[in-house]
Amino acid sequence: MQDRPYYSLFEQTCRSNGWILGQDKGEMVLGVPQQDGSQVSVVVNEFQDATGQLALRMWSPVAPTDKVPPDQALQVNYQLPHGALADKGGQIVVVCTRIVNLINQAELTNLITNVTYYAHFYGQHFSQ
Repeated sequence: MQDRPYYSLFEQTCRSNGWILGQDKGEMVLGVPQQDGSQVSVVVNEFQDATGQLALRMWSPVAPTDKVPPDQALQVNYQLPHGALADKGGQIVVVCTRIVNLINQAELTNLITNVTYYAHFYGQHFSQ
């Protein structure tokens, strides 16, 4: 994991924000504490975008797909300032993507903060 070209960016960002940086099944995972004392996980996957550039997909689970009506998911997508709801193998997730070479620590902090906030908020909303 440490040999990935973006590892040091995530390590610095996590250290600066008091987040936990780990891995699960070979994937980078961040643990981000929330105001209510809970913690939200963000999984980071790398991929090549359509132009061949190395990109990152950062996602956090919200709820099982059957708990989120499709029309509500589309309405939420329209309102989200960062990220979008998506279906990932039967799980609704908040996801955002960025090109590795175009991201900096300030933007990464903002993205992760928003992804975890909305995953936590909508996770609570759809679990009721």
